[in-house]
Amino acid sequence: MRAVEVAGVGLFCPAGIGEAGALGGRKGEVPDFSPKAYVRNRKNLKLMSRSVRLGVSAIRVALSDAGGVDEVPPIRRGMFVGTTPLGGEFDDIVPALEIATDDAGRLDVDRFAEAGYPLIHPLWLVKGLSNNVLGFASASHDFQGVNANYCDGDASGANALYEGWAAVAEGRADVVVAGAADAWVGLDPLLGGRRGGEGAAFFLLRPAGPEPRWCIAPGEAPVPDLDEAELGYLGAAGLVVALARRLYRGEACGFPGPGGLTLRVGQPEM
Repeated sequence: MRAVEVAGVGLFCPAGIGEAGALGGRKGEVPDFSPKAYVRNRKNLKLMSRSVRLGVSAIRVALSDAGGVDEVPPIRRGMFVGTTPLGGEFDDIVPALEIATDDAGRLDVDRFAEAGYPLIHPLWLVKGLSNNVLGFASASHDFQGVNANYCDGDASGANALYEGWAAVAEGRADVVVAGAADAWVGLDPLLGGRRGGEGAAFFLLRPAGPEPRWCIAPGEAPVPDLDEAELGYLGAAGLVVALARRLYRGEACGFPGPGGLTLRVGQPEM
C-alpha cells in the first residue's frame, strides 16, 4: 500500500470559497460564486444544474491547487464523485406544475401529461443527470482512468473519498480527484423544516511526497459534525465539506471506511 497525500482542495460552501469557507457561515448559497470563472466552455453551463456547476468548479480549484497533473498519463488519472440525483433546476418545471394544479393545490396527473409536459424546459432532465459532475470534469481535464459516481444519500461523499484513497493506495491510479457536490437551496419543504444549503468539496489525492501538506491514511479520528447549523443541509456534500473545513483549520478528522481513515496535516503516521 502506498502512502497518500492530499495535494489540493477545492471548497465551496455558504461560508465562502477556499480557505475563506473554513470558518463561520450562513445557510443558503455560496457567496460570490460565478461559474463562468471556473467553467471554460461557457456553452456547457446551459447543461449544468447548480450542483453540477459547483462540483465542476471545485474540481478545477483542487487541480489548480496541486499542479503537476498534466505530467500524469490520462489513463492513470481517476475520479470519484458523490451526488444526489435531484433532476434539473426547479424553475424549469414550475410552469408545468402550475398549469396542472387546481385552486385547492391538487395536482391533476392527466392535466400534467397533456398540458404540463410540453412546458417543461427541454434540458431539465439532461441538467439533472446524476453523473454530470463526473462526465463534464473528466472530459474537461482528460481523466481516463478508474472512476465511479455514488448516489448513496448523505454517505455519497464519504464513499467517493474512500474509494479515491484506495485507488491511489493500491496503485490503480497516480492522481485521483474525489469528493461531492450538492444543492438544496429552495428545497426546504422536502427537508421537513430543515434549511437547505449548497456546497462542494473535492480533494486531489496522489502518492505522498517527502513533505506533504496534508495526508489521508488508515487510522481512527473523530468524524466531524456536518456544520448543518451553520451552513444548512448540504446532502451528499455535507461530510466532505466538513472535512475540507477542518483540514484548512489544521484539525485531524476521520471519516467512515473499513478500519477508519484519517485526514491530517503533514506526514501519515506509519
